[in-house]
Order: sequence, then C-alpha cells, then structure tokens
Amino acid sequence: MKKFLILLAIIYASTINTLIVMDANFFAVNRFHMSLMTAILFDSETYLFSILQFIIMVVFHYFLGNEIGKSLERRRNKSFIGVSLAVATMSAWIYVQGVHIWADASYQSSITTFTRYLPLFRPIHAKRDLARLGLIDSDQLRKQNLSKKTMDSELLYPKNELLCRSDTQSENVLVILIDALRPEMINGEIMPNTAKLFSESISFDNHYSGGTSSRMGMFSLFYGLPSTYWRVFHDNLKPALMITKFDESNYDIHAISSSGLGSPAVLDRTAFAGISSINLRPLGASEKASLKLVTNGWVETIKQNQDPKFFTLLHYDPPIDEANPSESLNIANKFSRKNDTSHNLEVSRYIQSIRDVDMEIGRLSNVLRERDMLKDTIVILTSDHGYELDDYQTNYYGHSSNYSPAQTKVPLKIIWPNRDSQKYSFRSSHHDFAPTLLKEVLGCTNSYSDYSTGNNLFQQKPWKYLIAGSYDSFAVLTPEKVIISYGSYFEVRDKNYNLSEIEGKDLKDMEDAISNMSEYYK
Repeated sequence: MKKFLILLAIIYASTINTLIVMDANFFAVNRFHMSLMTAILFDSETYLFSILQFIIMVVFHYFLGNEIGKSLERRRNKSFIGVSLAVATMSAWIYVQGVHIWADASYQSSITTFTRYLPLFRPIHAKRDLARLGLIDSDQLRKQNLSKKTMDSELLYPKNELLCRSDTQSENVLVILIDALRPEMINGEIMPNTAKLFSESISFDNHYSGGTSSRMGMFSLFYGLPSTYWRVFHDNLKPALMITKFDESNYDIHAISSSGLGSPAVLDRTAFAGISSINLRPLGASEKASLKLVTNGWVETIKQNQDPKFFTLLHYDPPIDEANPSESLNIANKFSRKNDTSHNLEVSRYIQSIRDVDMEIGRLSNVLRERDMLKDTIVILTSDHGYELDDYQTNYYGHSSNYSPAQTKVPLKIIWPNRDSQKYSFRSSHHDFAPTLLKEVLGCTNSYSDYSTGNNLFQQKPWKYLIAGSYDSFAVLTPEKVIISYGSYFEVRDKNYNLSEIEGKDLKDMEDAISNMSEYYK
C-alpha cells in the first residue's frame, strides 16, 4: 500500500509540473492561461513534447522522493517538518491574499497586475466589505489615485492612435442600462413607460451581451472586447477607449448607479477609471429608494451642467429582493405556468422589480420631453445580461449560471436624432457598441479592429462567433453551438441549450476566438 501511495504521489506531482510547463509556454504566446478547451487545439508536436516532459518529471520526482523519504526516516522521532510545511503554506496564502486585498482596495496596480501571471490563482476582493466595516473610504482612496499614471505595458490597446474629428455639433449620449433586463419585458403590459419612450426607435432585436454577469456584460459593452481581457484591464486600471475619447472631446462624463459601480461591476477600475463623477456604493438605504435617486441625481446633473455636451450612464438595478410578487401575478406574460405556484412567484417577483424600474423610466421620459432633449440626445436602452426564468426546465433562475440565450440575449433600442426608426434582426452584440459610437458620434476613422472585435451596428455585419464570459468561465457562441470552458473541463450545447458534441467546423471558430482573446496584448 505504501509503495502504491508513493507511486500515486509521483504521478500526481509529475502531472502538475508538466501542466505548469505547458501553461507557461501557452501563456507566453497567448497572454492568458490554457484550459482543456484550448488544449484540444494543440498540434501533435505539442502533445509529444508534453509526454516527454512528463517522463522527465516522473524520473525527477522518483529520485527527489527517494531522497526526501530517506531524510524523513532519519528524523522520524525529532522532526515536525509536515506541520511546519502546512503552517508555512497557510501563512504564505494568507499573506498573499492579504496583500492583494489591500492593493485592490487602495488601487495599487503595481501589485494587482502581477496576479494574472499565476495559474489557478484566485485573488480575494474585499473592498466593499472593508468599506462597510469602516476600515477604508473607497471613494476617498479612488480620488487620491485618479491622477496616478496607469500601467499598461501589457496591452496593445489601441493598436494605432485613434483619429477622431472635433465636432461641436455632436449629440449628447444617454445610456440607460437596466440590469438583467430580458427583451420580452419591453411591452405595454410590463413596461408601458419604456415601451412608449422607445416606440419609435432603432431596435436591434437579435442582440447579445458579451457576458452573463454585470462585470463581464458591462466590460463587453464599453470596451467592445471579449470579457477574457477583463483581468488585465482591471489590474492595470485601464479605462475604456470610448470613455476616454468622449472625455477628450469635452463631454461631461457621469455614471449614476442605484446599486453602485464599485462591486460587482468594478467600473471604477475599468471602463470609468479616471472619471470622478461615478458612485461606488448604493445611493439609498433600500433598493427602491436607490432607483429614485438615480433619476433625481440625473435631473440635478443636467440642471447644473453648463456644457451642452454630455455622456451619461444611468444604471438601474431592479429591486428584486424587495419586490412583492403578488402585485404582478395577474400580468400577462409567456413565462407563467399552470399549477406551478413557486415558479409563478419567481416570475412575478422578477416582473414586479422590472415594473419598479419602469416607473423611473416614466419620470426620466417626462424630463426628456419637457426639456426638449430628444432633438440633440442619443438615448440608448440596453442591459448587461439577461435573466433566466427556468426557460429550459433546468431549475435555473437569474444569471451567471450558463450561457443560454435567456442569459445572454438583451435589448438594444436607440433613439437617434435625425435617424428613422427601424428594426434590425441580424446577430449584433455589445462588442459593436463602442465602434458605433466612436464612428458615428466622434467621427473616428480608424479600422474597428484597432480597438475592438466588433463592428459598426449600422453596417449590419452579423457575428460569426461571440466570446462571452462570466466570473470563472467563458464561452464561444456560434449560431448553432455554445462551447463553454470551465478551465479543467468544457461542454458543448446546441442552440436549444441541450448537450451536444464538438464538430470539425467548430474547431475553426475556436481557433479564431483564441486569436481574438490574445491580439490586444503586446
């Protein structure tokens, strides 16, 4: 039994070290860590090298283990090496995580930029908890670090300097982002105010987010890049090029969020890094109170704004935890089921929280019309991700649990001065958002590939594949398949989100996706 355990230990250690060597080589080329999904694309030479590496590791660990065993045998009665190693390992882990927590909370990018180089390292973020306990003032720390030069030596973003016109007649931009909003909710029964405001709009009816979480969905919207880049932009405090260009064009930049843009979206370290006019924490003592304060804050902003040009993000987070489902049980919808009380309560709770947001859209709509702002303001309605309501009878509710259309498909409606209303049905994505505004509003003439994997929405170029992400996974979406990478394993789903198998034509899409995931690194 003892020899068998030693053999297992040698095989395990050799396997881990071989994978580390493979990952180091993969990271050096692609600037992100390998997974089982990427490993299936390796050529035969790579596999032969790995087998040779494994054999070398087995021999090395055999002799190493033999020497360690002899040493332990001599010190059996007077040594606490095992306990000492365990204590040292735990102490090192606590120290490393503690340093990262401090660096993240205090915007020390010189430390946070290093963590992505470590395979399987999952740093802990506790900025919100530290602020709640009164140990830090996150708003004050952010203001102190706004002027610091960011470190972006890892990034090739943009590939070439953007050339944009200086046009004083450019329209204002108002982005209304309703968290977890499904496109089906925008109708006269559930969201009458929203449906009325956007009744004559440019509508993209087959639009997808680049994420199933707020963090990744918003990243894909503002950067136009796969969410697999999120870590390096976060660690380098690198803002979205679109926001930077609007700022340089003398737009007044504001972002107001009912739930705060610190965590989980972390826009203070990503898209809006360097912009002071954003709130990191919830606006009010309750979710419903915070909704009203978003609209109130926006009204105060436009009253005080002396500059006629603005770019504003209004983020409304539906108060689902405070919603009373009984208020919406009788509202017609396609998700309710006969004789399924618990499911219908979940559906009604979600619908009621969306209706609470719609009331604020009604207030906002009145202000837009009273001030005659629609003549020179582009008003955009979208969401960061969808919201599943057990669409596939898998008992999934909410988001961040899979990459089905229920969680990735979102609305995109735009009121654009001097453009006719129109419906588009091609496959569009959040990756197209930044290229569209940079081209159509700021007149940037660069190739879209200089800063994004998307295209101008009005060119109606459907995506062949789309990279979407969540906190610990990412997926390659094609019109027929969803290929999901969870690191140590992957799965393939068909367009109805049933389990499927990978085919030869899928490999080309995966290879192209991996290229997209590495082309903006130096």
